[in-house]
Amino acid sequence: MRKVVADTGPILHLHEAEALQLLALVGEVFIPEAVQAELNSLLPGWEHIKPDWLKVHPLSSPFREEAMNWVSAQLLNVGEAEAISLARQLIADWLLTDDAAARLLAQSLGLEVHGSLGVVLWAAAEGHISTLKVKKS
Repeated sequence: MRKVVADTGPILHLHEAEALQLLALVGEVFIPEAVQAELNSLLPGWEHIKPDWLKVHPLSSPFREEAMNWVSAQLLNVGEAEAISLARQLIADWLLTDDAAARLLAQSLGLEVHGSLGVVLWAAAEGHISTLKVKKS
C-alpha cells in the first residue's frame, strides 16, 4: 500500500472540490500535527468532519528539528516543512503539496511530489472517476 503525506493545500483544495475521498484511494494518507492545526483554523468543524482514514502523525525529534530549521530559514511555512519532514520520516511514496517552494525542496530531497490536480488525474487514469466527472469539477 502506498504511503502518502500531505500538507494543507491539497487537503483543503480537494475538500473544497468535494473530492477529498479520492485521497483514500491513493493509499495510507498522513498529515503532520501542524497541518492538522492549520486545517482546524481554516475549516470550521474540521475536527468533526476529518475522515478516519486521514491519520495525524507526530514528527520524531530529528525530523522536527529539520522542519523547524526550514521554517527558521524562511524557506517554508510550518505545515509544508513538517509535511516534507514527515514524508522523509515515514519514507513516503508521495508527498502532496500545491506550494512551488515546497515542491522544489521536496524534489531536491528525492521525494516524489504531486499536487491536488495530480490526485484527480491519477484517480481518472486509474478508473476511479470518469473523465466526464473530472471535466464537470
